[in-house]
Amino acid sequence: MAKTDLNTEPAMAAFLRSLPAGLISLHSSHPAPLTAAQLTELIDFKPAQLPHILSQDYAPMAGSEELRQAIADAHYTSTQADHILTTCGAQEALFVTMQALLNKGDQVVCLTPVFEPLTLQAKMAGAQVSTVSLLPDQQWAIDWPALKKVVNKKTRLLIINFPHNPTGKHITEQELNRLLELCRQHDCWLLSDEVFRGLEHQSGRRLPAAVDLYDKAISIAVMSKAYGMPAIRLGWIACRHPHLRQRMLTVKRHISICGSRLDENVAIQILPHSETIFNHHRGQLNHNRSFLADCLPQLPHLRCHPPEAGATCFARLNTQQTLTGQVFAEQLAQQQGLLVYPDTCFVTDIPGFRLSIADAAIAEHYPLLKTD
Repeated sequence: MAKTDLNTEPAMAAFLRSLPAGLISLHSSHPAPLTAAQLTELIDFKPAQLPHILSQDYAPMAGSEELRQAIADAHYTSTQADHILTTCGAQEALFVTMQALLNKGDQVVCLTPVFEPLTLQAKMAGAQVSTVSLLPDQQWAIDWPALKKVVNKKTRLLIINFPHNPTGKHITEQELNRLLELCRQHDCWLLSDEVFRGLEHQSGRRLPAAVDLYDKAISIAVMSKAYGMPAIRLGWIACRHPHLRQRMLTVKRHISICGSRLDENVAIQILPHSETIFNHHRGQLNHNRSFLADCLPQLPHLRCHPPEAGATCFARLNTQQTLTGQVFAEQLAQQQGLLVYPDTCFVTDIPGFRLSIADAAIAEHYPLLKTD
């Protein structure tokens, strides 16, 4: 297990600290959270039952068997309940995975732009991280020649994130199989961040979970993103390798130990209705994506490929712009009172920023995405 350095401040936190308070957020990466009333209407959610079924004892360290079975039933085909370890959100899932899997000097490969913790957590575990940029002028396609040059017999881990944050890019099942074959060829692990799986803008485009397809694949998911329920601090790791799962439990003993029984019981009610919830969110995401496309002709300084999945896209600054992404985001905060996170928060030097398509309250501000 690697030594961990927790002194590195995430770029998002550093950027936010430099801005005034009270900004309107246009950066959210999850759909608009459902209220209890909406849940009751959609899936006959019964919050009043929770106090009567809730034990006040610790939850099992890996998560209750009922919860892990509900996760397996909702998300996987061949992966079983015993292959799942629950965590306090996806950040803990990443931390536990990186600490259990990586050693100092291991090579890790990641595609960028990227949700920064996917690389930061690996670095804090002692790994050397190599990045390969997606191709912005090809609708964020994978640069296969570049990726094949970087992944080699020394690679310990390849990290992927599709549906993709921040660009909204999605890949085909054929492309996923190419990534898995690359890992098999070099006998390396694959970490698949699947927190947005279920938010494909076209319902038929959902990929299989990587953990179901490759014995050295690890899939991570969470209630906060595709379900739009960040108040439920529940994530999970799906891994079919028993020795690695035991190492993960060892790491977890040093942090949260176990999750909340309240969160577990809410999730158990929700998970069987995953498709109903995903379909609800999909309608709003597609509406906001269309509205953004309608606004872009009035924002000639921005270039934005329509997202295919998830709740975000990456708006690039036009080549004629002299501003960096960070300066543009700072001016947007000061002049329009809007908060977006620039390219520097996503391990890329492609000038631009992440933009949410999460809900109607965000979309109404798209015409203001300009500075003097």
